Amino acid sequence: MFDSDARYGTEVRARLSLARERMGQLGRLWRSRTLSPKLKARLIQTLVWPIATYGAEAWTMNKELTGSIEVFEMWCYRRALRISYVEHVSNEEILRRTGESKKLMSRIKLRKLKHFGHVARHPSLQADILFRKMPGTRRQGGQKAEWLDDVTGWAGGSLPSLVNLARDRSKWRNHIHRVVDAPHGV
Repeated sequence: MFDSDARYGTEVRARLSLARERMGQLGRLWRSRTLSPKLKARLIQTLVWPIATYGAEAWTMNKELTGSIEVFEMWCYRRALRISYVEHVSNEEILRRTGESKKLMSRIKLRKLKHFGHVARHPSLQADILFRKMPGTRRQGGQKAEWLDDVTGWAGGSLPSLVNLARDRSKWRNHIHRVVDAPHGV
């Protein structure tokens, strides 16, 4: 779902809200003293993140949405470890305690790039819509980011070169894992 401006912000916020609700329902797990912080982090990634990222392949990311997703990830870890913001524990310390790194945005990138590869390999109506140019001119002013802008930006190439690369599944898989696992930001 997207709003009247063809943006996914409403959908992303709704998904994060549902995932926060799930975190609340799992409060017994987070209060448990027998579960290690590492196990709690794995439980978050298994039980909560799929709710938050459902349909993420279709999202067009911008700084605001990326920030919301990163804040949500750290909120989950804080909630699971029962650490209040008043305690002034840094995000790095939270990640150190859980033995994790920031992964949620990387998972979204990976899903979106895998979806692009799938669409690029198979002739379909979706591929025709995705790779064909619309007739006419774009509106004046700053242009809004498009779905393909995320793909070309993250994968580091032009659209034709990425389509050619995606046609070989193993090369595409290796490429996107290199891109997603790279230590740089969005």
